[in-house]
Amino acid sequence: MKKHFNTILFLAIMLIATVLLLALNRPKAGQDQDIALAAFAEKTDEIAYIPDPSTEQRLKLLRFARDGVTPLAGTIYWNSGLIEDLTFARGVLASSVEYFPLDNKDTDAHIIRGPRRAVSKFVDGSTYTYHAVYRADGTLERLGQLQPAGTYQSTFYFADGKTINRERIFDNLKHFRQEKIYRPDGSLLASIYSKAGDYNKAEASIYRADGSLYADFTRDPIDGEKWHVYAADGKSLIVEYARDYYGLQEIYLDEHGNLIQNRDGSRMGGLMTVRGYTQVNGKMLMLYRQRWTLTQTIGPEANKHRLLRVEYFDFARQRTCEIQMDVNGTSATSVSCPEKDGTVTVQRLATDGTTVQSIDRVTKAGKTISSRSGNNKTISFPEEWLKDYRPTPLPQWQDLDAPPPVYDFH
Repeated sequence: MKKHFNTILFLAIMLIATVLLLALNRPKAGQDQDIALAAFAEKTDEIAYIPDPSTEQRLKLLRFARDGVTPLAGTIYWNSGLIEDLTFARGVLASSVEYFPLDNKDTDAHIIRGPRRAVSKFVDGSTYTYHAVYRADGTLERLGQLQPAGTYQSTFYFADGKTINRERIFDNLKHFRQEKIYRPDGSLLASIYSKAGDYNKAEASIYRADGSLYADFTRDPIDGEKWHVYAADGKSLIVEYARDYYGLQEIYLDEHGNLIQNRDGSRMGGLMTVRGYTQVNGKMLMLYRQRWTLTQTIGPEANKHRLLRVEYFDFARQRTCEIQMDVNGTSATSVSCPEKDGTVTVQRLATDGTTVQSIDRVTKAGKTISSRSGNNKTISFPEEWLKDYRPTPLPQWQDLDAPPPVYDFH
């Protein structure tokens, strides 16, 4: 009986001791749990994306808040080698910083990066309020700022990072609207405007270094190009021409407004006519007329035409003569002039295009009446009669260095 009592007493004491021990250790256990939470906090979720190839992105990493939905930050690895860090505010992209990769191939360019390239800030995740793009040497390449009216201006700089090269304006729909291009000395080179918001459908004005208007033109993918060229005073029109897929028309004037040459051609018909004029007794009269083949294309191929023949007016004898060209359109082969008796005198030329081999008298039907030697007589014509000559050269201005007219900087 005593032994049984002792056993019960021992168990009771052990139970009390255990309860006391647990009670004493409870605060310490709770403290350990808090420390563990502080030292090993729950990690944010990071998700890697393989973007669509059309985005030019190689890899995109996004880091989310604990809710797994709200983005906090991210990194984009572009195909070009650039690396861009993203920062979000309330789930919307707020800013980004872009870097050049290092040239040192022995280091990890994803960890140690090159100079800062661009800083951007956004109003809604896609509409810029500001961005700055830098070259590898640290000079400013481009600066963009949202204007109070809702338009966005991008300013490009020459290599010094200070002198303005061009200024572009985009509307609130992010469509290109206008651009001004400057020379290194600060003078205005060109001004471009697009009413349709399409860079390929634009109106432009080109200026000389002294500020005078050199030329203006309109460009449209369907309607083609229309140009006006002005004399040194920037006001007197000296060239007007239009080109499209169907034909062309060009008018050349002197500084007094007198017509000195015009061209018109049909691509469908494959022919172009060029007329040159000269002043006689105070009047501008046609002196020569060229007949050219005309290709059915525009652009560089449009200049691959061939001279067939040239008609000119002999003012001294009051008659119109005709020069026939060889198959290449580069050298004269014969000169035909009508006579008062109704026959035609034909001077046949050697391959040099100037030496007369024979002089034939033929009927209008082409039957030879008589023939005699040319006796090495030579004949020549003004150079512009046998060449593709323009009194005023066409404008050759092309904006070959223009970066793509895009709203952002990628």
